[in-house]
Amino acid sequence: MAEETRTSQLLVRIQPSLKAAAEKAARDDHRSLSSLVEKLLTQHLRAKGYLRNAQSDQGLRPDELNAENDG
Repeated sequence: MAEETRTSQLLVRIQPSLKAAAEKAARDDHRSLSSLVEKLLTQHLRAKGYLRNAQSDQGLRPDELNAENDG
């Protein structure tokens, strides 16, 4: 599966101390802050079933979510 082109922006306002800690974590992981945020958001959404894993068919599409499988 080809990687999607990144064209969407997301503006998030956070506390300066949180941003500083995130920037340090990104540097320690040899990535940009944007890349770190995308990585963490992707991991969370896959774990919760909102985003399918690229290598498998695991996870639910948003239209498949309901109270029964809301974990």
